[in-house]
Amino acid sequence: MLASRQHEGSGGEIAESRWVDVDGGQLHVRAAGAGPLVILLHGWTLDWRIWVPQLALLNVRLVMPDRRGFGLSTAPPMLSAERYDIDRIANFFGERQFALIGLSQGAAVALDYARTGSDRLRAVSLIGAPLHAVVPEPGDTPEIDRSAYANLVRDGRIDDMMALWRRHPLTRVTPDAQAMVNDILNAYDGRDQHVVQEPLHFAAKDIAALAMPILAIAGAQDSIWRRQVADYVGTNAPKGHCEIIPDAGHLANVDAAAAVNGLLQNFLNTYHLKEV
Repeated sequence: MLASRQHEGSGGEIAESRWVDVDGGQLHVRAAGAGPLVILLHGWTLDWRIWVPQLALLNVRLVMPDRRGFGLSTAPPMLSAERYDIDRIANFFGERQFALIGLSQGAAVALDYARTGSDRLRAVSLIGAPLHAVVPEPGDTPEIDRSAYANLVRDGRIDDMMALWRRHPLTRVTPDAQAMVNDILNAYDGRDQHVVQEPLHFAAKDIAALAMPILAIAGAQDSIWRRQVADYVGTNAPKGHCEIIPDAGHLANVDAAAAVNGLLQNFLNTYHLKEV
């Protein structure tokens, strides 16, 4: 059941709304464009609208779900189940093969799918990805104190939790992007915080075994750790490549949309479009 503060937001005029059945409920999905399928997975506390700047990508069908536990989706939050949701989405749109683009926590979900070795996945791009255990976080404290945030939400203090999160470096964006990000964060209802979930865990062998082309992206103003993760993936995935985007933070796809879109377009043209 959606919390009362959750709302649709704008976007009906630019991306059609669809509903995909998955285990436990449905995913609200937006689709736009025509061409080979590209599934875009948003990050924590966000929804499909974070991908609006990527609607400028050409010759692809962009499919942007609200991941389970977020947005209008009714499927319960469960990170370990999201790899199966990806196949359900592709099947719904009648496509055998597809590319994945993941942002932050969505990038971890994309990696979780990629390590299954599915021959359906032609290429994957990761923006601001986490990679716990493989690339140690610098310092003595985690980048995100998820337990503290969860405790606030479970105590009925989601406004206090969001006030902290809005001050976190990972949510900082350029002034031009602030209004859009504010709208998305205002819609977050904290459903996922009521479920105890471990982050998806990876090992070095998982990255070394990735067979598909990987484009790892991080903003130059993203955290040191996220930049280290992008470099690690670009160096250690057999077909990996890393790009650091100047003048962009963690949400590089909105901070520097033109630069990120240029990289994504070239990547998709090379590895997803030319052989379809």
